[in-house]
Amino acid sequence: MPSPDSVVFLESFYEPMAANLARTRLEAAGIPCFLSNENLVSLIPLYSPITGGVRLYVLQRDAETALEILHHEPVPLATGPDVASFAADAPDPVTPRCPRCGSSDVAFGPATRNTYGFWASLLSVLLRFPVRGNRYHCFHCGHEFK
Repeated sequence: MPSPDSVVFLESFYEPMAANLARTRLEAAGIPCFLSNENLVSLIPLYSPITGGVRLYVLQRDAETALEILHHEPVPLATGPDVASFAADAPDPVTPRCPRCGSSDVAFGPATRNTYGFWASLLSVLLRFPVRGNRYHCFHCGHEFK
């Protein structure tokens, strides 16, 4: 019969991040533990199935408590309405709005229509390069504005 101070294998993880999360949960509960094969699996992930993944070890006396902690799903605390969630629904004063329809579904980029005069159009034809400036485009009504 193993002594209560002997080290026993508790669980195996194929991802080092999951193993470290489990180790952190156990250490936060005051249960001493350690990982093996962590560096090998981190450097060469293809060796994870061959080596049995990252292995978590605890003391014999803490094994049952550790399994309960690892298999317990934490329930988030109930909170009241958050001010930030209401602020997210409020209109952003920095976001440009379409002057025609008031929509915030607006993007800044190259103009879709030639909004310049005769000389810009002539220069565009002569240079074979469209001379279009950047303007705001409303995807709700199609209006372009500066």
